[in-house]
This record gives sequence, structure tokens and C-alpha cells, in this order.
Amino acid sequence: MAIRVTQSTMYNSMVSQMQKNLSDYMASNEQGATQKRINRPSDDPAGTYRVLTSRNTIADIEQRKTNADTALGWLQLTDNVLATQVPNVITGLKSLAEQASTGTYTAEQRKLMADEARAYWGQLLNLANTEFEGRQLFAGHRYDKSAFEEGMGITTWDEGWEDNLNAGYASVTGTSPETIMVQFTGGGGDIVVDTTYRWSNDGGKTWDNQGKVSRNAVTNDLELTAGGTIISLKTRKDPNDTTDTIEWSTEAYDEALNTSANNGTTLYIRPGAYYQGDHKDPPPDVTIMTGPADLPVKAVGDFGTNVLVRMDEAVNLESNGQPFTWSYSTDGGANWITAKGQTSGDPANNIATLRLPIPGGYLEMDATNITNKTLSTGTQVMVHPSRADLEYEILEDTYIDVNNVGKDVFGGIYNNAPALEGSSNLLEVVGSFIGYLEWNNQEGCQRTLAALTAAEEHILSQAARVGGLENRVSLAQDVLDFQKLDQQERLSYVEDIDLTELLTRLTRQQLTYQTVLQSSSMIMNLSLANYV
Repeated sequence: MAIRVTQSTMYNSMVSQMQKNLSDYMASNEQGATQKRINRPSDDPAGTYRVLTSRNTIADIEQRKTNADTALGWLQLTDNVLATQVPNVITGLKSLAEQASTGTYTAEQRKLMADEARAYWGQLLNLANTEFEGRQLFAGHRYDKSAFEEGMGITTWDEGWEDNLNAGYASVTGTSPETIMVQFTGGGGDIVVDTTYRWSNDGGKTWDNQGKVSRNAVTNDLELTAGGTIISLKTRKDPNDTTDTIEWSTEAYDEALNTSANNGTTLYIRPGAYYQGDHKDPPPDVTIMTGPADLPVKAVGDFGTNVLVRMDEAVNLESNGQPFTWSYSTDGGANWITAKGQTSGDPANNIATLRLPIPGGYLEMDATNITNKTLSTGTQVMVHPSRADLEYEILEDTYIDVNNVGKDVFGGIYNNAPALEGSSNLLEVVGSFIGYLEWNNQEGCQRTLAALTAAEEHILSQAARVGGLENRVSLAQDVLDFQKLDQQERLSYVEDIDLTELLTRLTRQQLTYQTVLQSSSMIMNLSLANYV
């Protein structure tokens, strides 16, 4: 049975076909304009997912390339400081030390050398406080302030004082433009209140003989005042323990050997550099957030992040076998991991300790010597390690730290004690050298010459470590360039149009559309009225 075709049916059919052909033609034209096969998700849903994934990957690679560029710039500046500029300063200091070590130079000549040595000292401090993009290279995480600040340090050849000085039991406050020498005149023995001493800040030309040791009423430290500086000597390792005392013994000096470094107990109060930055030294700090403030706690282990510990149930640390629930968090309390524990105290022997395993190590509490041996529900303790690393992600899950702990590189003074032992402590070696020069100490200058060689070796070893990090970053940059190129090729394969295929399709679609227009025009002109 034949179907009657009306004019309306023909019109609607031809318009629909023309619109479809035109739509295909315009879609191909849009692809030609954008050079992209996929211009909207509906063009290819599966391909769109691959495109978005590739773009995210390329963005991640670009960020890592930026990180690597920043890290390399940081390391290159550090390398330049440690491998070139600091050794140049040390070379100048060694030249001075060689001259000052000979017996042909007078006190006045060594004083002139001291002025030059102080200039080198200033250069060293500037280099130790070098900044990259406004951040300190050698201050750990505290890169918003100078790594080192100038002050005064103590040098003595009295072997009886060495352990106390290395332990940080002595400190100097105040400044002086010249090295101050302090000599005890009390005839030797332990330093006590009213022990007499004298001091000079002009190389021994004049002396102040009126000094007497006093005691600070607040800190209980022994104190000596000399030329705008105060030398504090701790008398207790623990301020609350009167039995754990620190002895400061002196030896008598010979009036004829004033300038000898080992003449009695002679103190050189000379330039010193105090480290202000972060460190990586164990143990980590532990803070009682809530709970008994007098509870002795310590953390043992290698912690990469802060750990917050919380008691979810009250627990008596003196009990034995008491089950309890506790939790820890590594994200500041946003998420908690709950664990079960059991006490292991010994009430018969007055033992009240508890050890909790946490990521990186363990937290130990000891309530043996405190009155309240029960931890209430909600007691919280924060373990926060000293973290000095400034890390950049240079490859996926591969990080590199670019900053340095200045006290481990240049030495100086940290917590009132030498930051590095012996001759590796460059800043202390140079500070002592200035004191020797200003006090015409030839023997001290001779010791400095050997010490500078050891300090230079330490600096160069640090430079070699930084050079190894530079090589790692350079290799990572090559890998990132390859990864980016690979992802761009993958993205192009999925997203970009095949230009030859597109031109062929455009030509075919254009011809098709023109044909449809022409045939439609001819058909629409036909009518039965033409044949009546």
C-alpha cells in the first residue's frame, strides 16, 4: 500500500536532513578551528576522561618542575657559599695565621692583623646568614630570621673548664668592640662569691683590679662583670637540685706571663656567633597539653611529624594489668586512631610508669615521684620533634631537603655551648683567633692555623653533600622533561585532530550539504498544479 507524501512531509524531511548535514559540517568546522577532536565531553566521554587525567598529570609535572627549579637555585647558591666564598675567607685567615704564628711580629702588628681578621669574621657571618628569595639558607625552618647573631664567647686553655664550657654551663651577655681578658687573682681554688679577678680590654695595657664574683639572686649563677659584659657561671645542673653542683676551679697566674693563654685560668671574652635557627637534635620536645603539669614525660624515636596522644579512659599508672583505651593523632586532632593498652606498674616497689607506642617511636610517662599517679580522661600530650628540613617534591613521592642547619655547618654557639666540637667549629676558631691576635698570643695563632685547616675540611665536606643533592635535582629535571613530553604526546593522540582526515571529511560534508540544498530546491519546485 502506497503512502501518500504531502508537501508538509517533504518539507519537514528535507529541513531535518539539511540541519543534520549542516550540524555535522559545523562540528567538523569547529574541530578545524580548535585543532581538537574533543571540544566538549559529549564528543567522546571516555576520551574526555583521558584528556582530563593527562592534563592533571601535566599540571603535577609542571609543579614538580617548578619545585626542582627552586630547589636547584637554592642548592646552587648554597654550593657557591660553601665551596667558593667560605674557602676564600678561610684562605685569607690562614694567611694571617701564618704571619701571626712567627716570632717576628710585634703586638701592634698583630693588632692590625686582628682588624683584618674581624673583617673576615664579618664576611663569615654574612655568608652564614645568606638568603635565597628572602629565606635564610642556614636556619632550618626558622628561615624568616638570621641564622646567626653576633655576641661574645669564651676561650680558655684551662682544661678544668673545658667540660663545663662544652656543656653550656657558662654564658656571656653584652658586647665589646675589643677582646676582654679576665684573670682570677684570688690565688686559685674554687670560685665563690667575692673571689677577686681583674680584666682588661686593651691588650693588657691597663687593668681593672676591682672585680669580685657575685651571685645572681634569681638564677643562683655566679657572675663576673667585665667591660660591658657579664659572664655567668652556672652552679647547678638542675636549678631545683641543690646536690647536683658544678665546680669552677681556678689556677693561679704568673704576673710575668700575662699574655700566655695557659697562664692560670685566663678567659678570653672574644667575638662569638649564636645560632638562632632550628635543629635536628634528639630528643623531640614533649608538651603536656592537659593533665598533671608535673608528670615527667619523654619521647624516644625518629618522629617525622607532631603526634598528639590522648587518654580516653582514666588510668592509674601505679596499677598492674589495668586495661584502658587511648588514641593518637598525627594531624593535630582532626583524625584519631584508637588503641588498647594495659598498665604495667608495680605498687609494691612504687613504680608507676607507662609506655605507649606511637608512629616513629614511643611515649614514656613516669609518675613514680609525683603525688597524683592517675591520668584523668582527656589527658593530652603533644610530641613535636625538631624539624629543620625544607623539602620540595621533585618527583612523585620523592622529596629533597634544600636548607641546612647552620650550627652543623659553621658551628658557632648553641644553647651557650659550642655547636660543633673542636676544630670543625669554624666560627669559634675564628672568634678565638681574633682574641689571640688582640692579645698578642703567638702560640694561640699557631694553634689557629691547624684548626683552620680542619674547619675548611668540614666546610668542603658540607659542600660535597650539597653537590650530591644538586646532581639529584638535575637528574630529576631530565626525568620530568621526559615525563612531560610523554604525557603531551598521549594527550595529543587522544585530543588533537588528524588534519588530513579532517580536510577530507570537510570536503565530503560540504559537497553533501550542497547536494542536499540543490536536490531539495528541485523537489520543492515540483507540484501537481504544473500538470493540470
